[in-house]
Amino acid sequence: MAGVQARLKSEHQRKYPDLTQSVWYEVAPIFPGVTQRMVNMAGERLTRLSTPRGYVIIRADHLDFRLAATDAREGEPITS
Repeated sequence: MAGVQARLKSEHQRKYPDLTQSVWYEVAPIFPGVTQRMVNMAGERLTRLSTPRGYVIIRADHLDFRLAATDAREGEPITS
């Protein structure tokens, strides 16, 4: 199964000073097999990113997603 990567959208850079907009981060499962299905009290979808400083959970709509580079489709964004 291919992994998923995410990067911060440029319009949300000020909200997350520890994340770099040009870096693709690995999406870490919130629970085994669950990557983007966690929802907060406001009903917003959340994603858990693996960063050099540890894990960060942020709103999924603040990110661009792509499949991890495992084949010829490297860098191809995921449309949702």
